[in-house]
Amino acid sequence: MRKSILLIGATAAAIAATASRAADISPGLWEISMETRVAATPGFAPEPFKLTQCFTADDVRDPARLLGQIANPGASGCTYGDRTYTGNSLTFTMQCGGTFAINSRGTVAFGASSMEGTINATANVGGSAVETQNKLSGRRIGGC
Repeated sequence: MRKSILLIGATAAAIAATASRAADISPGLWEISMETRVAATPGFAPEPFKLTQCFTADDVRDPARLLGQIANPGASGCTYGDRTYTGNSLTFTMQCGGTFAINSRGTVAFGASSMEGTINATANVGGSAVETQNKLSGRRIGGC
């Protein structure tokens, strides 16, 4: 369960960060998938976390709105640090408060109907720092 919560937080961070380039993202129904590995547990390989989310035109213009729509238990007060756009890629950092105090950094490449990226996150789980490496992929699957 704790690992699922970390996945949700990382997914929300990536989607919200990516959506800030509204001209490059198409509104519609998106399917997002994230594969996670935990550095301290090399044999741990959970099933990919999947999420289907409708992004409206307003959503893709406002990352904070997108973040609020995605279930993100244990994380609150998320703020972006460095955001750098290079071509169709976004590199970012994000810090979240709340139960898990998630800090993440990642790079996401995107187009109108797809996104791919990696996100490394550290969360406070029961007083211990848990590091995850996440591979994100998403695709627009139609209208809402």
